[in-house]
Amino acid sequence: MSIIAPKPDSGSHLAVRIKRPAERRSSSRSATRALDVLELFGRVRRALRAMEISRELDMHSSTTNQLLKTMVDSAHLAFDAQAKTYLPSSRLAAFSTWIVESYGADGRLRGLVEEIHAHSGMVATVTTPNDLFMQIVDAVIPNATEGNDALPERGLQVSILGSAIGSAYLSTLDEAEIRRIAYRARVTDDEVDSLLQSASQIRADGYAVGPTATNGDLWSLAMPLPAQGLRVPAVVGLAGPEERVKDSLPELATAMRAAIDKWFKKV
Repeated sequence: MSIIAPKPDSGSHLAVRIKRPAERRSSSRSATRALDVLELFGRVRRALRAMEISRELDMHSSTTNQLLKTMVDSAHLAFDAQAKTYLPSSRLAAFSTWIVESYGADGRLRGLVEEIHAHSGMVATVTTPNDLFMQIVDAVIPNATEGNDALPERGLQVSILGSAIGSAYLSTLDEAEIRRIAYRARVTDDEVDSLLQSASQIRADGYAVGPTATNGDLWSLAMPLPAQGLRVPAVVGLAGPEERVKDSLPELATAMRAAIDKWFKKV
C-alpha cells in the first residue's frame, strides 16, 4: 500500500495547495448564483416560488428577485404569473440532453456519494481534474460537521500532486502524461520517479490513501471511477478521522468498490 502524505509546509513541488471557491476573485458571483438556481431546479424537479429559492439558497429576497427577473428576461427561466412560480425554459433542453449523455440520466454520481456516506458516515466526494488541481464537484458532508472550514466543499480545489484524490487520478494515466503534469508543476526528476512508483502501487491496490490536505487529523480514501459513462475523468473519495479510516480500511475499500460496481457496471 502506498500512503500519500501531503506536504503543505515543505519546499517540495509536491507540497499540496488548496483553493477555496471564495478565494478565486475572478469568479462572477451573479453567474454562480444563476447556476445554483438551475441546480436547485434539477434537485427538486418542480416549479418553485421566489421565496422557496431564497430560502434554499440562503439569498436575500431582493437579490433573488433581481436574479430571477434577469433569468426570465434571458429566457433561461419561464414564469407562471398565475401560480407565481419559476421553472427552467426549453432554451436549456439541448444543454440538459448533453449533460445526461455526459453523466447519465440516473444521477449515478450523486447516488454513489450518498451510498458511500450512508455506509461510512464520513464525508464523501466526487472530484474531477481542473488543470493541476482536483476539484470537488459533489459532496455529502455529515450534518454535525457542516460549517467546519477544515472540511471540503463543492468547488474546493486540491493540487493533484501530493494528495490522495490526485494520486488516484494519476494512477489512471500513462507514464508520458504523468511526466507532462509533473513537468508543468516543476517537479524534480527524483520526485517524478516517486510519483511513477506511487501510481504503479495505487493501480495494484485499486485505491490511494493518506492524510487529507485540509486537515491532517482526517484521512482520505480515493478510487478512480470507470471511464465508461463519463465524459470527464472522476475520482470518488471519503474522508474521516485517521484511526477510523486506518482501522476500517479493508472494509471501507470493499464497500466503496461495491458502490462503484453498483452505479457503473450497468453503464
